[in-house]
Amino acid sequence: MSDIWNRRTEIDRARNKKMKELMEEYDKTVYYPAKNALIAECAKIGHRGGKYHDNGFGWSWFYCSGCGGRYDITGPNGEKKDE
Repeated sequence: MSDIWNRRTEIDRARNKKMKELMEEYDKTVYYPAKNALIAECAKIGHRGGKYHDNGFGWSWFYCSGCGGRYDITGPNGEKKDE
């Protein structure tokens, strides 16, 4: 890799680190609570069919096409998990 690639990578990493630091408090106090409340509300009325996902370690689930939350989570031994 060239020197330019390494410098660009370092600049991008520094920016990502700073953005994460700046957004951390907002994410904890506003974003994640609002997102979780939305997903819980959608679960009560019933998630809408969405994309199937298999993580390759035996777990599979569907993503709701409305709220983006996971549902119908199945573990490696067939156990079901509520999200």
